[in-house]
Amino acid sequence: MAEVQTFQPVTASEIVDAAKNMLNEGYRLIQLCCTKTPSEMDIIYTFEKTDLQSQNFKLPVNIGDTLPSISSVFFAAFLYENEIHDLYGVNFTDMAVDFKGTFYETSVKQAFSITVAEDKE
Repeated sequence: MAEVQTFQPVTASEIVDAAKNMLNEGYRLIQLCCTKTPSEMDIIYTFEKTDLQSQNFKLPVNIGDTLPSISSVFFAAFLYENEIHDLYGVNFTDMAVDFKGTFYETSVKQAFSITVAEDKE
């Protein structure tokens, strides 16, 4: 039987404590990813234990939202957070390493954020 992935809702004010709990329970950070939905975006935080148990947290966000960084708990998170900032326009406070919007160079600022394209006729 295949493992079923679940996504526990979390708020910006809860994410650092959730990350600390994962660390205390022996989990490691696997990924942070941002994905577009029809009305907003979701950041998915994925943690895994050595015995292949995984835990996902889903945090809905919008362009310009500011979230606390979890890089004080899982240092490598600063890479994901800088990427999400540059490509989706979500801000993070207190990142271990902040590239200040220069982690990715794209021809369009926030290349993957939700935007309404103007009709070009």
